[in-house]
Amino acid sequence: MKTGVLFLALSAVVEAASWRADLVEAGKLQASGQAAKAESIYAHMVEEAKGLPPSELNSMALDLFYAARYHESGAIYHLALDGWDRVGQGGVRDRIITAANLGTLLRAEGRFTEAESILQECLRQSEALAGKDSLEWARPASGLAALYLMRGELPKSETLALQAKAIFEHNPNASDTERLNNLSVLGSVYVEESQYDQAEAILKTILQGADSRMAARTYNELAVIALRRGRLAEAEALALQALASESQSANSGGPLEAAILNNLADICLRQKHYVEAEQHYREAIAIWEGSLGKQHPDTAKAYMNLASFFHLRGREPGAEELYRRAIRILEPVFGTDHVLVLVARNELADVLRAEGRYTESERLGHGSLTGLEEKLSPGDPRVLHALANEARLFASTHRTAEAAALRDRIEQMGQSFRVNQ
Repeated sequence: MKTGVLFLALSAVVEAASWRADLVEAGKLQASGQAAKAESIYAHMVEEAKGLPPSELNSMALDLFYAARYHESGAIYHLALDGWDRVGQGGVRDRIITAANLGTLLRAEGRFTEAESILQECLRQSEALAGKDSLEWARPASGLAALYLMRGELPKSETLALQAKAIFEHNPNASDTERLNNLSVLGSVYVEESQYDQAEAILKTILQGADSRMAARTYNELAVIALRRGRLAEAEALALQALASESQSANSGGPLEAAILNNLADICLRQKHYVEAEQHYREAIAIWEGSLGKQHPDTAKAYMNLASFFHLRGREPGAEELYRRAIRILEPVFGTDHVLVLVARNELADVLRAEGRYTESERLGHGSLTGLEEKLSPGDPRVLHALANEARLFASTHRTAEAAALRDRIEQMGQSFRVNQ
């Protein structure tokens, strides 16, 4: 699994405040297992925030976001929005920034529909206020690009990220953080589109100006590229570098660390280090469940990764339970015909085949394969894998000729895909 991109629009700059010390103390308590004391401090922070100016509220919510305290962050962003409304016309620009930040938070929580609505409204307001070539417009555009990346809508993500990139590069008021965050989105798009040379060039540029958290995210993306190219030793070294960088950030131990551990598990699996792979998959799940909750799409993807591992190792009951759990989470978020949901169903079908439940497997597998073929190019690896699952079903049900014909088709499609890459 790839890391979720963490992008936030520029927050207002404020002087050091007492809540910063509270946030650090709560983080230390939480890390030491004193959860009740930490929760008390977080609750106190929200209560005390009601008297702060909106600029400081925006900054406070931003820090809570990076600490993966999404519930408290959201509550304080809403307080900030109310504050900007009271300011009136003079606070319009800052209100757009805060609203875009809230949209980014909702995206991180997996509340994609709400996030998209807020960020699109920020785009409309920014265009009316300053034009489509303005810094005000580029900020929510980059946030939307990150959202579309997480939803797998890569062309839309790429278009917005490129538009924002052009603005950030030519506007002297753009911050390095904004520019690098947007480049990170674009680099991740290219990774998902298998444009690895372009992705590597962008990611290596990011490293030149990255702080520890951005470096961790970037090394992790480079590890993904190395893994997909079969360079396992390089991938492992990069993943370990990502973990080291993440440990140096102020808010380590959150979803980014989980993403790195999950990728490290994928690397260990390819190296046939099965004990280490399972350990890392479970560590990643524990972090996602603790920081994002058991109903978050990223947690569901983590369940799918562990399910795939169980299936590979012949542990079919565990794989079936995890795939079903993931599907129950993903369908309400993405819809029943989303590629990720179709992949989960198809993998579940192959588990059912391995359990000898051939009728259930064929019904579920054929339907999901048809959906994937409708949505993806013929040589897409996800289509080829689903076809291989169907070939295994044919072989398991003694339809030898059909299985052989399907394997020949897979080989021809795979060769055509490699030629066209």
